[in-house]
Amino acid sequence: MPWDLRGATHPRGSGLRPQLLVLLVAAALGLLLGAGLLAADRSSWRAATTASATVVGRTDAGVAADVGGRRVVLHLPQIPSTGTVLPVEVTPDGRARPLAYRATPGRALRSGVLFALGAAVVLQAYRFVVTRRPAG
Repeated sequence: MPWDLRGATHPRGSGLRPQLLVLLVAAALGLLLGAGLLAADRSSWRAATTASATVVGRTDAGVAADVGGRRVVLHLPQIPSTGTVLPVEVTPDGRARPLAYRATPGRALRSGVLFALGAAVVLQAYRFVVTRRPAG
């Protein structure tokens, strides 16, 4: 070949500034994602009412609880003993969740930022491995 291909490719820098810029953009996108998560949670549980649920037993679907005479199923990591009272949110269509599972602004924003930063780091690492040189 009459020309050198190495000279035709765009050189990629490995400076700190481009890396920090990528992480800053990822963090900003993560804030937007977190705000979207919070809005989606509030929208999907908008009509929910807060009540006390009394655990009555265990079913194949999860933990059975009684909320004002209405039977609901909760999905909990640990099964509380029968008679335990838990604060829950219940929607008119019968969905229920413990009040502790409600999205808070801090938790939603933290989840969005950590997801976006994690994705940025994985993509940068993949790019480095594939091209054998740092991105930037």
